[in-house]
Amino acid sequence: MRKWMSIFMAIVVVIMLTACGSKETASGGESKEGTKGDNVLARIQEEKAINIGIEGVYPPFNYHDEEDKLVGFDVDIANELASRMGVKPNFVETPWDTIIGGLLSKKYDIILSSMAITPERQQKVDFTDPYFHTGAQVFVNEGYDGIKDPEKDIKGKKIAVAIGTTFEAKATELGAQVSNYKSDLLTFQDLAANRVEGVITDKAVGARIIKENGYPFKPVGDVLFEEAAGISLNKGEDELREEINKHLKEMKEDGTYKEISMKWFGEDIR
Repeated sequence: MRKWMSIFMAIVVVIMLTACGSKETASGGESKEGTKGDNVLARIQEEKAINIGIEGVYPPFNYHDEEDKLVGFDVDIANELASRMGVKPNFVETPWDTIIGGLLSKKYDIILSSMAITPERQQKVDFTDPYFHTGAQVFVNEGYDGIKDPEKDIKGKKIAVAIGTTFEAKATELGAQVSNYKSDLLTFQDLAANRVEGVITDKAVGARIIKENGYPFKPVGDVLFEEAAGISLNKGEDELREEINKHLKEMKEDGTYKEISMKWFGEDIR
């Protein structure tokens, strides 16, 4: 009986020691796993790398040049931001319609891909301070006169937009027959083929695509709306947001932002 009692007590002691050790590891907060889960900025600084979600097909903000290198305004801003943070930027190219999902599932730390700040998106993710302002423009073929006042004339017209964008929402609001595409490049291709009557996209993006492809298109009317774009991050990551905002502010104050903006647009788009 005493022998079995001794064995029982030994087992109890082992279980207690194991439990105490596990509790110390879990609550100590010193493990790399704990750091990653609790403080994204700390993990980025520890690993010396920041993972950035980006679409990669949105010129001149982010796209591939003739050598298939990822370039654009967003890319230059991201590179400068990472440099000031002392980390390496790792770009993760993701289709626009799944880019927020990728952030929520933590495939990357931030989205830096010309994302407009909207109330709907703010329910899912947080945003930094705006890093540029722009507007939505309607583009049509040079000889087409079916749309003169976009606010009134778009109703019933077949309008191409990139899926999941604020442009899609506006086209729907104005009563257009909305045709969704994976990217703006595809919307302009179908406008060239006369499969749609117009395209709604960012005014700078449209102008760039028209220039680079020699399309016989023109903008119609004033911008439908203006919007501010921010860098997206998961909710609760206040330290990371403050760190990014600090560097964005410094970039704007020391002239670096203006230099990058002039390179891509010939003007300061802050």
